[in-house]
Amino acid sequence: MMVKGVEGVTFDELGEIELASGEKRRCKVLEVDGDNVVVQLYKNAAGINLSNSKVRFLGRTMELGVSGDMLGRVFDGLGRPIDDGPEILPEERRDINGLPMNPAARVYPEDGYLLCAEYGSRESGFLSGVVILMETKDSKL
Repeated sequence: MMVKGVEGVTFDELGEIELASGEKRRCKVLEVDGDNVVVQLYKNAAGINLSNSKVRFLGRTMELGVSGDMLGRVFDGLGRPIDDGPEILPEERRDINGLPMNPAARVYPEDGYLLCAEYGSRESGFLSGVVILMETKDSKL
C-alpha cells in the first residue's frame, strides 16, 4: 500500500493506520521514495480507504518484549500471548530484525549441494528458525 506526503520516515519503521471506525492496524515500511512510502500491512487491507484514514509512523522498528515468563507460553506472529494466560510484563525490549548480513563474508559451497529447511508455523506468520545443511567434497552431513 502506498502512503504519500510523509516526512522523516525510514525503512523498516512501524506505522499505525487508524480507520474512520477507530480501528487501528499495524504496518511496516518496505520502501521509501522521497515523501512516498510503501507499507506492508500485518492484517488484510479490507475496509481501508486512505482518503479517510490516518497514518502515524512510530519512529521505531518491530520490537519484542522479553522475559523469563515467556517460557512455555504460546504467541502469535506479533509476540502477543494466545494461550489464555496473562499478558507478559517485559524485562526488556529487543529489536527482532537483527544485524544486516555482509554478503562479502558469505562462504559459497564449491562442490556439493545446499539444503535449506524452515520450521515453525506459516499460519501465524512466524518462523521459529531455518536449518541450513551443506555438503561439499571435503565434508559430510
